[in-house]
Amino acid sequence: MKLKQFQNLLEKEEVDQTILFSSDSNITYFTQVKPSQAILVINPKEAHFHLSKLDQSPQKRGISVEELKKDWKKDLSNEKVRRIGVNEEKLTYHKYQELKKIFPRAELVNISDQLKQLRSQKTTEEIKKITAACNLTSKAFQALIENYSLKKFKTEAEVAFFLERYIRKTGAELAFPTIVSSSKNSSIPHHKTSSAKLSKGFIQLDFGACYQNYCADMSRVLYLGKITKGEKENYELLLQTQIDTIHQVPKEEYYFSLEKYARNSLGKYSSYFIHSLGHGVGIDIHEQPSFNEDEKQKISNNQVFTIEPGIYFPNKYGLRIEDTLLYDKKIKLLTKSPKNLIRLK
Repeated sequence: MKLKQFQNLLEKEEVDQTILFSSDSNITYFTQVKPSQAILVINPKEAHFHLSKLDQSPQKRGISVEELKKDWKKDLSNEKVRRIGVNEEKLTYHKYQELKKIFPRAELVNISDQLKQLRSQKTTEEIKKITAACNLTSKAFQALIENYSLKKFKTEAEVAFFLERYIRKTGAELAFPTIVSSSKNSSIPHHKTSSAKLSKGFIQLDFGACYQNYCADMSRVLYLGKITKGEKENYELLLQTQIDTIHQVPKEEYYFSLEKYARNSLGKYSSYFIHSLGHGVGIDIHEQPSFNEDEKQKISNNQVFTIEPGIYFPNKYGLRIEDTLLYDKKIKLLTKSPKNLIRLK
């Protein structure tokens, strides 16, 4: 159990307790709920969840649930505490000041890296949920293709609405706001889906379902109208790069090495690849592992991540093909939608 593993880590590093606040997704990681207002206190022996009466109570062993009171500071106060673990990446300055007042003699210790490392290794249950999210994502894409001619979509927003509605009808949530970008808009990797009309050329899709708090991430490309030879060649180059890079995963030791491999595969177009090759996926759509060379993270078993090379030609078009993968001694593709370029009329 990851909670016990984290508690053992606290004991080893002589941290008396860790305090996490509502906006921190690590609360969801340990409790499996997304609270509106909550404080999670974990020490080497116990875990106390101070939760608003408006929120659903978790059913997790090893976590006691208490009502979050207006005077919660008194409940947390403990003169014996000397070292407090905090997640600096999510701790606001205001909350930092409050903790210093509650524990004037205590040292605040940043445990962000330990939490990231813990979450990068997925459990069997986590993998099941991510797989379910990926299956829903793939089904939504298939439904879009089957209904495209019937629905006669006219705008980016209409396509996005169809995908999002399909996902929500299953009871799942969205992993992130759906990106649909047509023609020149696709040259912007994080284009904000708009009421822009679908026009001749590439249509970039980037979307994902969130099943029981766990995310999926997939990008596919459609083409509206008659494709040119150059456009077809660029798509085929990118697709082959993505496929080859996925096959390269078991042969590499570090994530940044995969990115170097992908950039080399793109050759003269590597300068048009303007973002990272991928990222970890879990409760957050972007989490560990990282492909950043400075971090030099090793490829390890039970890690879930994306491979998403892209090339973007300013004011012309952009292409990105993305899959969510599981590595466990070998690669397992979790997003299974076809990647051949689908041409629309």
